[in-house]
Amino acid sequence: MANQPEIIEQYRAVHAVGGVCARTDRSLIEVVGKDRAAWLHNLVTNAVKTLTPGEGNYAFATNIKGRAVFDLNLLVLEDRIWLDVDAREAVKALGHLGKYIITEDVELKDRSGEISRIALFGQKAMDACTSLGFANFVTWAGMQHAGGAVAGAACRLVRDDFTGLPTAEFFITAPHAVAMDAIKAAAASFGLVPVDRETMEVLRIEAGRPASVDDIDEDVVPPESGQIERGISYHKGCYLGQEVIERMRSHGVLIRRLVGIQLDGDVRPERNAKVSINGQDVGRVTSSCWSEAVGAILALGYVKSIHAKPDTVVSVSIAGGERGGRVVSLPVCCAQLT
Repeated sequence: MANQPEIIEQYRAVHAVGGVCARTDRSLIEVVGKDRAAWLHNLVTNAVKTLTPGEGNYAFATNIKGRAVFDLNLLVLEDRIWLDVDAREAVKALGHLGKYIITEDVELKDRSGEISRIALFGQKAMDACTSLGFANFVTWAGMQHAGGAVAGAACRLVRDDFTGLPTAEFFITAPHAVAMDAIKAAAASFGLVPVDRETMEVLRIEAGRPASVDDIDEDVVPPESGQIERGISYHKGCYLGQEVIERMRSHGVLIRRLVGIQLDGDVRPERNAKVSINGQDVGRVTSSCWSEAVGAILALGYVKSIHAKPDTVVSVSIAGGERGGRVVSLPVCCAQLT
Protein backbone atom coordinates (compact mmCIF):
# COMPACT_ATOMS: atom_id res chain seq x y z
CA MET A 1 0.00 0.00 0.00
CA ALA A 2 1.31 3.46 -0.91
CA ASN A 3 2.41 5.76 1.88
CA GLN A 4 0.06 8.18 3.60
CA PRO A 5 0.20 11.81 2.35
CA GLU A 6 2.02 13.02 5.48
CA ILE A 7 4.77 10.43 4.94
CA ILE A 8 5.18 11.49 1.31
CA GLU A 9 5.34 15.14 2.37
CA GLN A 10 7.99 14.41 5.01
CA TYR A 11 10.01 12.28 2.58
CA ARG A 12 10.13 14.98 -0.07
CA ALA A 13 10.96 17.68 2.48
CA VAL A 14 13.81 15.58 3.87
CA HIS A 15 15.38 15.20 0.42
CA ALA A 16 14.83 18.86 -0.42
CA VAL A 17 16.05 20.36 2.88
CA GLY A 18 16.43 17.90 5.75
CA GLY A 19 14.77 16.36 8.76
CA VAL A 20 14.98 15.88 12.50
CA CYS A 21 13.92 12.96 14.71
CA ALA A 22 14.32 11.85 18.33
CA ARG A 23 16.29 8.59 18.77
CA THR A 24 14.11 6.97 21.41
CA ASP A 25 14.72 3.64 19.65
CA ARG A 26 18.33 3.46 20.86
CA SER A 27 20.06 2.60 24.16
CA LEU A 28 23.51 3.51 25.46
CA ILE A 29 25.82 1.19 27.38
CA GLU A 30 28.92 2.69 28.99
CA VAL A 31 32.13 0.69 29.45
CA VAL A 32 34.71 1.90 32.00
CA GLY A 33 37.83 0.44 33.61
CA LYS A 34 41.46 0.30 32.52
CA ASP A 35 40.99 -2.96 30.57
CA ARG A 36 37.95 -1.75 28.61
CA ALA A 37 39.54 -1.43 25.15
CA ALA A 38 41.51 -4.70 25.18
CA TRP A 39 38.54 -6.58 26.66
CA LEU A 40 36.04 -5.24 24.11
CA HIS A 41 38.51 -5.76 21.26
CA ASN A 42 38.22 -9.51 21.92
CA LEU A 43 34.43 -9.53 21.70
CA VAL A 44 33.49 -7.59 18.55
CA THR A 45 34.24 -7.83 14.83
CA ASN A 46 35.88 -4.42 14.42
CA ALA A 47 39.04 -2.91 15.90
CA VAL A 48 38.86 -1.22 19.29
CA LYS A 49 42.41 -1.00 20.66
CA THR A 50 43.60 1.20 17.79
CA LEU A 51 40.84 3.79 18.17
CA THR A 52 41.62 7.11 19.85
CA PRO A 53 39.23 9.47 21.66
CA GLY A 54 36.86 11.05 19.16
CA GLU A 55 36.90 8.00 16.91
CA GLY A 56 34.44 5.13 16.63
CA ASN A 57 33.13 2.43 14.35
CA TYR A 58 30.33 -0.02 13.66
CA ALA A 59 30.72 -3.64 14.74
CA PHE A 60 28.98 -6.90 15.55
CA ALA A 61 29.13 -8.89 18.77
CA THR A 62 29.17 -12.54 17.72
CA ASN A 63 28.88 -15.90 19.43
CA ILE A 64 31.36 -18.74 19.15
CA LYS A 65 29.65 -19.88 15.92
CA GLY A 66 30.27 -16.47 14.33
CA ARG A 67 26.61 -15.49 14.31
CA ALA A 68 25.46 -11.99 15.22
CA VAL A 69 24.26 -11.61 18.81
CA PHE A 70 23.70 -7.88 18.26
CA ASP A 71 25.23 -5.01 16.28
CA LEU A 72 26.46 -1.75 17.75
CA ASN A 73 28.06 1.62 17.19
CA LEU A 74 31.19 2.05 19.28
CA LEU A 75 32.37 5.50 20.44
CA VAL A 76 35.72 5.98 22.21
CA LEU A 77 35.89 8.81 24.74
CA GLU A 78 38.85 9.85 26.86
CA ASP A 79 38.00 7.67 29.86
CA ARG A 80 35.18 5.42 28.67
CA ILE A 81 33.63 3.70 25.67
CA TRP A 82 30.01 4.15 24.66
CA LEU A 83 28.12 1.32 22.98
CA ASP A 84 25.11 2.52 21.02
CA VAL A 85 22.64 -0.37 20.55
CA ASP A 86 19.04 -0.89 19.52
CA ALA A 87 16.83 -0.44 22.60
CA ARG A 88 15.33 -3.88 21.97
CA GLU A 89 18.80 -5.41 22.30
CA ALA A 90 20.02 -3.58 25.43
CA VAL A 91 19.22 -6.28 27.99
CA LYS A 92 20.65 -9.00 25.76
CA ALA A 93 23.77 -6.93 25.07
CA LEU A 94 24.43 -6.33 28.76
CA GLY A 95 23.94 -10.01 29.51
CA HIS A 96 26.16 -11.20 26.68
CA LEU A 97 29.01 -8.81 27.47
CA GLY A 98 28.74 -9.35 31.21
CA LYS A 99 29.45 -13.08 30.79
CA TYR A 100 32.95 -12.27 29.57
CA ILE A 101 34.07 -10.05 32.45
CA ILE A 102 36.25 -12.49 34.37
CA THR A 103 39.19 -10.78 36.08
CA GLU A 104 39.35 -7.71 33.84
CA ASP A 105 38.98 -4.21 35.23
CA VAL A 106 35.77 -3.51 33.32
CA GLU A 107 32.36 -2.23 34.38
CA LEU A 108 29.18 -1.92 32.32
CA LYS A 109 26.41 0.61 32.92
CA ASP A 110 23.17 1.30 31.06
CA ARG A 111 23.06 5.09 30.68
CA SER A 112 20.04 5.20 28.37
CA GLY A 113 17.85 7.00 30.89
CA GLU A 114 20.45 9.70 31.53
CA ILE A 115 21.09 10.79 27.94
CA SER A 116 18.62 12.15 25.39
CA ARG A 117 19.27 11.85 21.68
CA ILE A 118 18.15 13.66 18.56
CA ALA A 119 19.34 13.40 14.94
CA LEU A 120 19.52 16.04 12.19
CA PHE A 121 19.99 14.94 8.59
CA GLY A 122 19.90 16.18 5.02
CA GLN A 123 21.25 19.16 3.10
CA LYS A 124 20.71 21.80 5.79
CA ALA A 125 21.75 19.66 8.77
CA MET A 126 25.29 21.05 8.67
CA ASP A 127 24.00 24.63 8.79
CA ALA A 128 21.87 23.85 11.83
CA CYS A 129 24.77 22.11 13.58
CA THR A 130 27.11 25.01 12.79
CA SER A 131 24.67 27.43 14.36
CA LEU A 132 24.85 25.28 17.51
CA GLY A 133 28.66 25.38 17.60
CA PHE A 134 29.49 22.17 15.72
CA ALA A 135 30.99 22.98 12.33
CA ASN A 136 31.70 20.81 9.28
CA PHE A 137 30.49 17.45 10.60
CA VAL A 138 30.02 16.37 6.96
CA THR A 139 33.81 16.16 6.64
CA TRP A 140 34.01 13.67 9.51
CA ALA A 141 34.41 9.93 9.08
CA GLY A 142 31.56 7.65 10.07
CA MET A 143 31.17 7.44 13.87
CA GLN A 144 33.61 10.33 14.43
CA HIS A 145 32.41 12.48 17.31
CA ALA A 146 33.18 15.55 19.41
CA GLY A 147 32.05 16.99 22.72
CA GLY A 148 30.56 20.41 23.30
CA ALA A 149 27.57 22.14 24.83
CA VAL A 150 24.14 23.33 23.73
CA ALA A 151 22.16 25.74 25.91
CA GLY A 152 24.43 24.91 28.86
CA ALA A 153 24.00 21.15 28.56
CA ALA A 154 26.98 18.91 27.85
CA CYS A 155 26.51 16.98 24.63
CA ARG A 156 28.37 14.96 22.04
CA LEU A 157 27.80 15.15 18.29
CA VAL A 158 28.24 11.92 16.31
CA ARG A 159 28.38 11.41 12.52
CA ASP A 160 26.20 8.41 11.68
CA ASP A 161 24.49 8.37 8.29
CA PHE A 162 21.85 5.82 9.26
CA THR A 163 19.33 7.64 7.05
CA GLY A 164 21.50 7.39 3.94
CA LEU A 165 21.87 11.19 4.12
CA PRO A 166 24.52 13.24 5.99
CA THR A 167 23.38 12.74 9.59
CA ALA A 168 24.47 14.23 12.90
CA GLU A 169 23.20 12.87 16.20
CA PHE A 170 23.32 14.78 19.47
CA PHE A 171 23.82 12.83 22.72
CA ILE A 172 22.68 15.20 25.47
CA THR A 173 23.18 15.06 29.22
CA ALA A 174 21.16 17.19 31.69
CA PRO A 175 19.43 19.59 31.34
CA HIS A 176 17.94 17.58 28.48
CA ALA A 177 14.78 19.62 27.79
CA VAL A 178 16.47 22.99 27.34
CA ALA A 179 19.09 21.61 24.96
CA MET A 180 16.53 19.56 23.02
CA ASP A 181 14.40 22.66 22.54
CA ALA A 182 17.44 24.61 21.31
CA ILE A 183 18.35 21.91 18.80
CA LYS A 184 14.78 21.64 17.53
CA ALA A 185 14.62 25.43 17.17
CA ALA A 186 17.89 25.50 15.21
CA ALA A 187 16.64 22.70 12.96
CA ALA A 188 13.35 24.52 12.31
CA SER A 189 15.15 27.77 11.52
CA PHE A 190 16.87 26.05 8.59
CA GLY A 191 13.71 24.30 7.39
CA LEU A 192 14.37 20.80 8.73
CA VAL A 193 11.07 18.97 9.26
CA PRO A 194 10.11 16.58 12.10
CA VAL A 195 10.08 13.04 10.71
CA ASP A 196 8.02 10.03 11.83
CA ARG A 197 9.41 6.53 12.32
CA GLU A 198 7.62 5.28 9.21
CA THR A 199 9.39 7.87 7.06
CA MET A 200 12.70 6.94 8.69
CA GLU A 201 12.10 3.33 7.70
CA VAL A 202 11.61 4.33 4.07
CA LEU A 203 14.90 6.27 4.14
CA ARG A 204 16.74 3.42 5.84
CA ILE A 205 15.52 0.69 3.51
CA GLU A 206 16.17 2.76 0.39
CA ALA A 207 19.70 3.36 1.73
CA GLY A 208 20.17 -0.41 2.07
CA ARG A 209 21.07 -0.09 5.75
CA PRO A 210 20.14 -3.26 7.69
CA ALA A 211 18.45 -2.65 11.04
CA SER A 212 19.13 -4.36 14.35
CA VAL A 213 16.64 -7.13 15.20
CA ASP A 214 14.71 -6.70 11.95
CA ASP A 215 17.52 -7.46 9.48
CA ILE A 216 20.27 -8.58 11.86
CA ASP A 217 19.42 -11.52 14.09
CA GLU A 218 21.16 -14.67 15.31
CA ASP A 219 20.54 -16.41 11.98
CA VAL A 220 22.90 -13.91 10.34
CA VAL A 221 26.68 -14.22 10.00
CA PRO A 222 27.97 -10.60 9.79
CA PRO A 223 29.54 -10.78 6.28
CA GLU A 224 26.11 -11.74 4.90
CA SER A 225 24.73 -8.35 5.94
CA GLY A 226 26.81 -6.46 3.37
CA GLN A 227 28.49 -4.43 6.13
CA ILE A 228 32.00 -5.90 5.78
CA GLU A 229 33.79 -2.63 5.02
CA ARG A 230 31.90 -0.77 7.72
CA GLY A 231 31.78 -3.39 10.46
CA ILE A 232 34.45 -6.09 10.15
CA SER A 233 38.24 -5.92 10.47
CA TYR A 234 40.14 -8.86 9.02
CA HIS A 235 43.43 -7.60 10.49
CA LYS A 236 42.65 -7.12 14.18
CA GLY A 237 43.43 -10.63 15.38
CA CYS A 238 41.33 -13.04 17.41
CA TYR A 239 37.88 -12.37 18.83
CA LEU A 240 34.89 -14.49 19.76
CA GLY A 241 33.57 -16.09 16.55
CA GLN A 242 36.51 -14.87 14.46
CA GLU A 243 37.46 -18.31 13.12
CA VAL A 244 34.12 -18.78 11.36
CA ILE A 245 34.15 -15.31 9.81
CA GLU A 246 37.79 -15.59 8.72
CA ARG A 247 37.13 -19.01 7.18
CA MET A 248 34.35 -17.50 5.07
CA ARG A 249 36.74 -14.82 3.82
CA SER A 250 39.71 -17.11 3.14
CA HIS A 251 37.59 -19.70 1.32
CA GLY A 252 35.59 -17.08 -0.56
CA VAL A 253 32.36 -18.64 0.67
CA LEU A 254 29.31 -16.52 1.40
CA ILE A 255 26.17 -18.62 1.30
CA ARG A 256 23.67 -15.74 1.58
CA ARG A 257 23.69 -12.00 0.96
CA LEU A 258 21.46 -9.10 1.96
CA VAL A 259 19.78 -7.68 -1.14
CA GLY A 260 17.03 -5.32 -2.15
CA ILE A 261 13.90 -6.82 -3.72
CA GLN A 262 11.39 -4.70 -5.63
CA LEU A 263 7.93 -6.31 -5.59
CA ASP A 264 4.90 -6.16 -7.80
CA GLY A 265 1.61 -5.06 -6.26
CA ASP A 266 1.02 -2.99 -3.15
CA VAL A 267 0.99 -5.58 -0.33
CA ARG A 268 4.01 -5.58 1.95
CA PRO A 269 5.35 -9.04 2.84
CA GLU A 270 5.65 -10.10 6.46
CA ARG A 271 9.04 -10.54 8.08
CA ASN A 272 10.58 -13.92 7.17
CA ALA A 273 8.32 -14.24 4.13
CA LYS A 274 9.79 -16.86 1.81
CA VAL A 275 11.71 -15.80 -1.29
CA SER A 276 11.67 -18.45 -4.03
CA ILE A 277 12.75 -19.07 -7.61
CA ASN A 278 10.80 -21.60 -9.67
CA GLY A 279 9.27 -22.96 -6.48
CA GLN A 280 12.61 -23.44 -4.73
CA ASP A 281 13.23 -21.64 -1.44
CA VAL A 282 16.21 -19.28 -1.86
CA GLY A 283 15.84 -16.83 1.04
CA ARG A 284 13.66 -14.66 3.26
CA VAL A 285 12.44 -11.08 3.60
CA THR A 286 13.50 -9.17 6.72
CA SER A 287 11.97 -5.68 6.32
CA SER A 288 10.01 -3.73 3.73
CA CYS A 289 8.38 -0.40 2.88
CA TRP A 290 6.64 1.41 0.08
CA SER A 291 9.57 3.14 -1.64
CA GLU A 292 8.91 6.64 -2.89
CA ALA A 293 12.03 6.40 -5.07
CA VAL A 294 10.88 3.39 -7.10
CA GLY A 295 7.12 3.74 -6.61
CA ALA A 296 6.77 0.16 -5.42
CA ILE A 297 7.26 -2.16 -2.46
CA LEU A 298 10.96 -2.40 -1.62
CA ALA A 299 12.16 -5.15 0.72
CA LEU A 300 15.45 -6.10 2.29
CA GLY A 301 16.15 -9.79 2.62
CA TYR A 302 18.71 -12.56 2.44
CA VAL A 303 19.01 -14.75 -0.63
CA LYS A 304 21.51 -17.39 -1.67
CA SER A 305 24.55 -15.68 -3.16
CA ILE A 306 24.09 -17.32 -6.56
CA HIS A 307 20.75 -15.50 -6.83
CA ALA A 308 21.90 -12.10 -5.51
CA LYS A 309 22.66 -10.51 -8.88
CA PRO A 310 20.49 -7.45 -9.71
CA ASP A 311 17.50 -8.18 -11.97
CA THR A 312 17.24 -11.79 -10.79
CA VAL A 313 13.51 -12.63 -10.91
CA VAL A 314 12.05 -13.98 -7.67
CA SER A 315 8.71 -14.69 -5.99
CA VAL A 316 7.84 -13.60 -2.45
CA SER A 317 5.15 -15.12 -0.26
CA ILE A 318 2.42 -12.76 0.91
CA ALA A 319 -0.96 -13.26 2.53
CA GLY A 320 -3.08 -15.27 0.12
CA GLY A 321 -0.38 -16.13 -2.37
CA GLU A 322 2.82 -14.86 -3.95
CA ARG A 323 4.06 -11.72 -5.68
CA GLY A 324 6.67 -11.47 -8.37
CA GLY A 325 9.72 -9.32 -7.89
CA ARG A 326 13.33 -8.76 -8.81
CA VAL A 327 16.59 -8.17 -7.01
CA VAL A 328 17.69 -4.50 -7.21
CA SER A 329 20.90 -2.64 -6.45
CA LEU A 330 21.16 -0.70 -3.21
CA PRO A 331 21.07 2.09 -2.25
CA VAL A 332 18.02 3.22 -4.20
CA CYS A 333 18.59 6.80 -5.32
CA CYS A 334 15.95 9.44 -4.69
CA ALA A 335 16.89 10.88 -8.11
CA GLN A 336 14.61 8.19 -9.49
CA LEU A 337 11.65 10.19 -8.19
CA THR A 338 9.36 11.50 -10.92
